[in-house]
Amino acid sequence: MTVPLKNGEIIPRILRDMNDGVLVLDAGGSVLFLNRQGAALLGTEGLEGARYATLMAKDEGEENDGFHQFVLDAVYDKEHTHSGEADYRIPGGERRRFRLTSSFLKSEDGGERTGVVVVFSDVTEVARLHRQRREASTVFAVLMICVCAYLFLWSLLRYLDAEPPGWVMNLMIEAISVVMFLVILKTTSFSIRDIGLRVTNARATFLPDIAITLMGCAVLMGGKVFLLQAAPGFFPEGAPFWDWSVGTFADVIYPLTVILQEFLARGVMQENLRRIFTGKYAGVLSILVSALVFGVLHIAYGLMFMLGASLLLGALGVLYHKQGNIWGLCIIHYVLGEEATFLRYLI
Repeated sequence: MTVPLKNGEIIPRILRDMNDGVLVLDAGGSVLFLNRQGAALLGTEGLEGARYATLMAKDEGEENDGFHQFVLDAVYDKEHTHSGEADYRIPGGERRRFRLTSSFLKSEDGGERTGVVVVFSDVTEVARLHRQRREASTVFAVLMICVCAYLFLWSLLRYLDAEPPGWVMNLMIEAISVVMFLVILKTTSFSIRDIGLRVTNARATFLPDIAITLMGCAVLMGGKVFLLQAAPGFFPEGAPFWDWSVGTFADVIYPLTVILQEFLARGVMQENLRRIFTGKYAGVLSILVSALVFGVLHIAYGLMFMLGASLLLGALGVLYHKQGNIWGLCIIHYVLGEEATFLRYLI
């Protein structure tokens, strides 16, 4: 690359108006030129004439060492162009990701080496999307391993005539939730907002979900009244309309169970699937697949319960897609789940 840099010459307009940042150092290591876009990306201005070594010394820690290394590479390896990416923290704390190209400049005749040029662009958003997809793939792979292990174990216990009760299988689902939470903490950079635990609009979250819960309660009650008349053998003979006696320890810990299941189904499964799938129907596919997977996890309760769980999880998935958090869904899940238990739909 040949750029006229003799004293008194004008930096070509093309450098000033580039969308990429352009940083030029002279042979003595001073900043000769930084275009407007470069100053905006670096969060600074008025660097012309400053010693680059002094600017490097002002950076605390090692966060910007990758950026500086591209400058040093051009200095110490003058025969080659250096390209790659590096993180950069601007004054004020915002972290950005740059794609950089650095090389040593030559004079117009191609003989004398006159300085260093660094061209850089902001790829922060692209890097974030790549990281999220990579992390989502990791979480999804671990989840699939856990689900398959769960199904194989259930099949093995049935083969050995040692099938445990449904509440034990539920505890296994909670264990999967804990495993996935630990995976997220250790292997990803997801925030509280990313995994559906942050409420940004309480009114928009809880009012619709409370209304849905009340309607669901009315449907279950009406459904039992209808079934008692239309299908007398559907419920255990002699059982009261509302049967407190079917309560177990599982009902005591059910609030925690609901939170863990919704976290697993929404914050882990649906959110990661949404990042893996692409195209117009990515949201729909993430809801459908997560609902089917967690319907399958209720295999210990039989086919009808699996279908019901899939339908409920699908409906909750639509709400999560709109609301972005799990807390309103936990209300629906908990109340309807407990009501179905004490109305003897489940037992």
